[in-house]
Amino acid sequence: MEDRRKDERFNVSFTVGCEDLSNHHYFYTVSKDLSTNGMKIITNYFLPRGNTLKINLYLIDKVVNLKAKVIWSNKERYCDRYYAGLFLTEISEGDKPYILEFLNSARKLA
Repeated sequence: MEDRRKDERFNVSFTVGCEDLSNHHYFYTVSKDLSTNGMKIITNYFLPRGNTLKINLYLIDKVVNLKAKVIWSNKERYCDRYYAGLFLTEISEGDKPYILEFLNSARKLA
């Protein structure tokens, strides 16, 4: 399968607060990777493709608020969890530097 991502993803795990705006279901989960325009999360809930999520990224010293669209969602083998690929659709100009700084730190550690 061809990788269509434009930006490099980093395997980083951190707490993520999500609200599915289609049903206002709020849940906490963890990230599996992150880039400047997308991320993968693991969750106990199936997230339909196209749903919009309001997300709080709990980085080391900052909470970054953004919105993302579910691009894909797949059930993990042998358990009741799902992976979901998200495309970041809204992020404030003030929060972009925090994500870039976080990713630059992850790049140095890789």
